[in-house]
Amino acid sequence: MPHPGQVFYLPPERGEEPNKGDRPHVLLSLCPPGAEIATLAYGSTRTTDARHGAEAVLVEPGGTSYRGTGLVYPTYLYPSRLVTFPADALGAPAGVIIDEMPLVRESLRRALGLGTGVTGERNVPGANRRGRLVELVPVVVEEWEVRYALVVTAPRYSRTGFQQTVVPLLPDECEPRPLDVIISPSSALAHVHPPLLHTLLAATMVATVHQPSSVLRYLDIIVEPELMGQVESALILHFGL
Repeated sequence: MPHPGQVFYLPPERGEEPNKGDRPHVLLSLCPPGAEIATLAYGSTRTTDARHGAEAVLVEPGGTSYRGTGLVYPTYLYPSRLVTFPADALGAPAGVIIDEMPLVRESLRRALGLGTGVTGERNVPGANRRGRLVELVPVVVEEWEVRYALVVTAPRYSRTGFQQTVVPLLPDECEPRPLDVIISPSSALAHVHPPLLHTLLAATMVATVHQPSSVLRYLDIIVEPELMGQVESALILHFGL
């Protein structure tokens, strides 16, 4: 059974150069028996995102007491850049991160903005986006089968970062799964016009999208702080934080 800290090499994401080969990722989510989705942090030798304020933890393969990390080069692990993958398709891990995992978990808490509430700012470039709904571009809608999502990125990074971490909003016809947050009929989100016809926030599907290429627009819809609190509680359980 996969467990947090294990390193897996996954194929390039959409938009990445295919000639770079598989890239290291570290598993962050708990994967109990029957889990469908694993959530991993993207690994890179580059500091591009970190230079723009993204949460990252550097792992030096030769500078840690446990040498079986599975990493070849010094690698920045980005909890600010989450990737989902079928849990049963991960295969065998290449190694495991041990010494740096407490730092990675703290970085993940910050990247998810836990406890920072929702934005009260206008829907303009450079604003805090946390708690606002986004509409994804058609190619992502087709890939994910998800049109809308809730931004959970930490407020500061949500203003200027290349990436936004989001929790998908699922259509009414989807069956609730463990850790899904069901939107109450009394929520303001259930009374927007035109109706979104979406009632589930899928915490286990939390992932990060590249803002310039994946976000079609930010909606003038912000969830209530209470609803964001429920999503945060589900994320805490998903990652065992």
